[in-house]
Amino acid sequence: MLFNVVMLVFVLGNTAAMVTVLARYDTAQDQIQTLDNLRVLSQRLAVRAMQMSDGGWLHTSQTTQEIHDFDQALQALARGGVVDGREIAALRFSQADQLLPKVNRAWAVLKGRLRTVMLSSYAHAETRTGESRDPASGIQRQWIADDAAALLATLDAASGVLLPLMQAEENRALAWLGGLLLATLLLLLLVFVLVRRSIVLPLAGLGHAVRALVQGNYTTRVPPSGVTELVQIAQGYNQGMQQIHDLITQMRDKQVELERAEIIFQGLASNAIVGIFLLAQGRFSFVSQKMADIFGYAPDEMRNHQTLLSVIAPRERYLVDEALKSCGGRSTTLRFERHGRRKDGSQLDIEVFITRVGAGPDSPLIGLVQDITESKQAESSAQLAAIAYENSSEAIVITDASGVIIDVNPAYSQMTGYWPDEVAGEQLHLLRPGRHNRDFYDAMWHAINTKGRWEGEYWLQRKSGEEYAQRVVLDTAWNHDGSVNCRVVMLSDVTQKKQVEAAIWNQAHHDPLTALPNRQFFNEKLATLVAESNKTRSPLALLFLDLDLFKEVNDTLGHGIGDQLLIQVAQRLRDATQAEQHFVARLGGDEFVIITTGETATPALEGLCQRILDSITQPYQLAGNRVRVSASLGGALYPRDAATAEDLMRHVDLAMYAAKAAGRDTYYFFDQAMRDRANMQHDLLVTLPRALKAGQFFLLYQPVYSFDTGKILKAEVLLRWRHPGLGVIAPMDFIPFAEERQLIKPLGEWVFRQAITQLGVWRDTLAPELRLTINISPGQFGLAQSALDMVLSQLDSLGIPNSSLSLEFNAHMLQNLSPLTLERLRALHDSGMRFSIGAIAGGLSALLASQRVDFDVIKLEPEIAENLCASETARMVCEATISLAHRLGMQVVAEGIADEDQYACLQAMGCDAGQGYWLDEPLDQAAFEQRLRDLNASNSPSASHSSTGPLPQRT
Repeated sequence: MLFNVVMLVFVLGNTAAMVTVLARYDTAQDQIQTLDNLRVLSQRLAVRAMQMSDGGWLHTSQTTQEIHDFDQALQALARGGVVDGREIAALRFSQADQLLPKVNRAWAVLKGRLRTVMLSSYAHAETRTGESRDPASGIQRQWIADDAAALLATLDAASGVLLPLMQAEENRALAWLGGLLLATLLLLLLVFVLVRRSIVLPLAGLGHAVRALVQGNYTTRVPPSGVTELVQIAQGYNQGMQQIHDLITQMRDKQVELERAEIIFQGLASNAIVGIFLLAQGRFSFVSQKMADIFGYAPDEMRNHQTLLSVIAPRERYLVDEALKSCGGRSTTLRFERHGRRKDGSQLDIEVFITRVGAGPDSPLIGLVQDITESKQAESSAQLAAIAYENSSEAIVITDASGVIIDVNPAYSQMTGYWPDEVAGEQLHLLRPGRHNRDFYDAMWHAINTKGRWEGEYWLQRKSGEEYAQRVVLDTAWNHDGSVNCRVVMLSDVTQKKQVEAAIWNQAHHDPLTALPNRQFFNEKLATLVAESNKTRSPLALLFLDLDLFKEVNDTLGHGIGDQLLIQVAQRLRDATQAEQHFVARLGGDEFVIITTGETATPALEGLCQRILDSITQPYQLAGNRVRVSASLGGALYPRDAATAEDLMRHVDLAMYAAKAAGRDTYYFFDQAMRDRANMQHDLLVTLPRALKAGQFFLLYQPVYSFDTGKILKAEVLLRWRHPGLGVIAPMDFIPFAEERQLIKPLGEWVFRQAITQLGVWRDTLAPELRLTINISPGQFGLAQSALDMVLSQLDSLGIPNSSLSLEFNAHMLQNLSPLTLERLRALHDSGMRFSIGAIAGGLSALLASQRVDFDVIKLEPEIAENLCASETARMVCEATISLAHRLGMQVVAEGIADEDQYACLQAMGCDAGQGYWLDEPLDQAAFEQRLRDLNASNSPSASHSSTGPLPQRT
């Protein structure tokens, strides 16, 4: 049916398509013919017009008809219409929209010309007869010719463009016609193929299947193809053959299943972990080997001889018998647990399942028997474990292999506040990331996965939000195949213990006064950060702060006020720093340290230092007293400035003392100069104890010239150290170490012995009136009486008067003299020894000190001589100091005279004596002796003196 409909649609469609193509072809032919007619008609009208203009007589009605035909044809080409009885379609080319308006305009011009000529011919029809041609008519004739030529040219141009297009349209129509014919042929071929496929081939297949059926082949099938009737026949045939095939297959499968069931039953009976039996007429008709083993029999001993009741404990046989009777003939399953009886009379726990096979009370019974003696014992143990689990004071959690909670005991709920149904199915908190870092969890899971056990402490939150610490012991229960059965977690609340430990740790690691970390905590923290810096290559900075003049606060206001000051300083340090980036600690006394890991760039560190100093220098209100203090701050970077934590601490200490030396209330960072000085000081500190024994110390003598006589008045003894690696070292670089190492006493005794011995030689041989001045360090103030006795004894043994030896003190050393020191100084002065004060800038402190100790000489610092010639004020101060010293009975010696002008100024002011490189440099023993000889040999000292005085000029 469908095929017929398709064929009908195709025939009708093909016919309509052919009619359409032929219509397009005829239309193209008509358009071409119309365009040609326009060309001819335009020329004909032009000829008629010229004839009329020449005076000829024409039928105007014919001309009018031709004009109408031209208009009609032109309109048909533009918009469609009827020409000469034919329907002309409008031109559908885009070029026509451009060309036809031009033709219209040219035709309008010619048409107007024609109408003018026709009107003129009516008016002058009689006058033209027999007359010669009017010149105006010649012009008119020329106009008509020009207009006709223009129209013809326009039509020719339009034809040149449109004719190829119309011919192409005609050709396309012919091509479509050929295509339709070809499609018709292909359709006929397709009809042939479909008929063969839908009818011929299905009939052939059906015949083949019938022949196979006759031969006994029931598996052959006919493909359902072709027309509907043939498909229905094939489907009916296939269904019948399938039913026959299924019946045969089912018969074969049932046979196979019966054989397989027999094999399976025998296999199960032989290999089952439970005993299998069949009961027929109350006795065992079949007993598996496992069944016989359970009761200690051989299968043949039970088969056809034993009953089920014979393997049940006697006191329970009536219960089993009643149970079997209650089943009757119903096909139900009976289950019971009883005590069994073995062949040897021993009893065991058994579990029995019995099912009646078939209907009726005489149908056989099949049953299973399992020895549950061990499971009963395990059940008893499990009950005891459950009792312990429920009543344990320790929290217990059971999880699966991945830590998901299966169950918790009541103690867990009491500890955490969570009920079992709130945590079941959730992962145990300690097994998922939380408060601790990743390394903690990695180590914990590594132990769990490799050893099955982990112990440790963990911080969690109770349901109420309270934090608590718990001791955790996690063990793993394994299956027989080595897989994880479950994990058992024991939890103990150790919060109180941790709090006690934290309190003890906090007391051991924090300063009780300021609550800042103490020295021990600082040392541990610094070591940890240094180790981390070595791993991460990230720098850290250390700042060392020391309060300036804190001792004065304690001495004047009391230690209680000092403690309050330290507390406020600690708080200001906290406010000036950030806990995330800075670690602030108190080392002791007024010393604080700050470790910073976040600000190690120089601008950031300088900003931090200045912020700290600005905070420290703000006023303090202490028990009604307004107190101001400042601080000195030293800084160093790791690893730039130090290789170890100890070196870093030592270097930051040096930087702090550099800040103090620079005037306090400032900060210094450790630099290369400090590094070099630190290295040198380290070497000096190590080699100093051996230097005295090795004879590395020697003395120099700088002459002090009298301004009046020009002679050497005395000499200042200068100690030097000839270091084998560092060269000659001045006292300021090693005297502090000598005092620190308690070497100042033997070193001072050596200086006294050498100087006094040499003085005795020179007084005997070269200068009987010569005196020596020896500088005294702060560490020698506390010289024992035996040391003073040694000096006096040596002077006495050499016959040298005590007045020939002068002890020189630094003015800054005289500010705090103890009573014992004052007593010893007065005893020395009473014995005739002279005292002088050095390092005098303005002289006031030294002059005031003379009230407590009798000084004979004051020495002006080299800076005074340098400023004399440049500052009038300096000259006035120096002159006043000299005048005041003279009025107090003291002589004045100027140090550091560097040129003649300085000498002249000092001499004019009344200075008594002087020393300096312009006069004489420090000399060794031989050079000084030569200088004494030269002066003694000179009968006229003024010959070598400058014009301003009796002293020699030395440049």
